[in-house]
Amino acid sequence: MKNALLKDFALKLKPFWGMFYFAGMLLLTHYAWKYSFTESLQMGGAPQVWLWQTFDCTQFFDACVDYLCKIIDWVFADVFGVADYDIMAHRFYILEPARFVIGIVWSCTGLKQLFIFTVMLLFYPYGHKQKCWAIPAFGVVILLLNIVRLLVLFYHVKHVPSDFDLWHEGSKYVFYAIMFGMWVFWEDIVRKYATRN
Repeated sequence: MKNALLKDFALKLKPFWGMFYFAGMLLLTHYAWKYSFTESLQMGGAPQVWLWQTFDCTQFFDACVDYLCKIIDWVFADVFGVADYDIMAHRFYILEPARFVIGIVWSCTGLKQLFIFTVMLLFYPYGHKQKCWAIPAFGVVILLLNIVRLLVLFYHVKHVPSDFDLWHEGSKYVFYAIMFGMWVFWEDIVRKYATRN
């Protein structure tokens, strides 16, 4: 009787397996990232980022932040013609219409979300052939999505600086919601055509 109830319960939960997998892996990878990377402040110096408190990753993350700053600057200055800001040390000094400073730090690079989604797909039990194209494709989407997130945040805060905290925190949830949409695409479209291997 108990076995029959458990089998029935398992059958009812089967359609939701992908959602449970997403939620579980999201929590697992979030905390794996959180406890793997730590930030330390030197006396009067810039923050350092450490992996497992052993490997200094500061130069890598600085290079990523520098690249993000250059992309944002290029899009605003050369594509949209937005002016009235200066960039120094990964900080955008907004001069007009209101004086405000936005700093891009190592945790704004989108690498955490890239890590989360990559690990989710790597450990997924189906569709190993599809992972060969899905991981790079979704990775590019995540990195582009992060750039768009920062561009929208920067542009809005340039005009309404008091909204920074609301838009910064809100954009994170939108980011994860879009990642969930990408996961649904993987689960409902790609997985249906993936053989179990």
